[in-house]
Amino acid sequence: MDAQFWIDKWKEGQIGFHKNEFNEALVKYFPYVSPQKNEKVLVPLCGKSKDLLWLKNQELNVHGVELYEKAAEAFFLENNLSFDKSERGDFIDYSSPGITISCGDFFNLGKVDKYHHIYDRAALVALPFDMRRRYAKVINDVLQKGGKYLLIVYEYNQDEMSGPPFSVSKSEIEELYGDHFSIKLLESERPQTEGPKLLELSNFKQNIYLLEKN
Repeated sequence: MDAQFWIDKWKEGQIGFHKNEFNEALVKYFPYVSPQKNEKVLVPLCGKSKDLLWLKNQELNVHGVELYEKAAEAFFLENNLSFDKSERGDFIDYSSPGITISCGDFFNLGKVDKYHHIYDRAALVALPFDMRRRYAKVINDVLQKGGKYLLIVYEYNQDEMSGPPFSVSKSEIEELYGDHFSIKLLESERPQTEGPKLLELSNFKQNIYLLEKN
């Protein structure tokens, strides 16, 4: 799976992962992060997610990272936000007060910024097995000590669907993050608001974790 795979999904309008409302798990569980005003929160592979607005409304400095530039532009246009566009290192930044979306390769992020917190709704599950290892390393590199990471993943029988979204088991979460984070499972339930393709899977669960950097 390469960058072009996701660019093609956007171009073809195959963006069922995009939601037109705030994510319920974000609203319910991000307060567990106990964010402070003006802290920096990273949203990996953010697309044009409305969740960026919710986080901004918590008086946080929100930094999304997205591969496809037109998704970033669409976020600002669809939400009637003026924005500036500039180049910064390996990224092109689309910025409005309180929100920046950096377009480029997420795996180059460690060269740019450090964050107080991270919110991941559909990033880790978008990546195949080998890329999830690289992704977890970037997460570890960019999150400050004591920083918290709200992570939402799916777990199901991978034999029933090739993905994405991929199944990420509890044991894999421990393998990816156990050396550097404390890990708490906040919720493990079968959601009712996902698309029919996912809801047809047997033993399909949404697992919500809160991780804290040691």
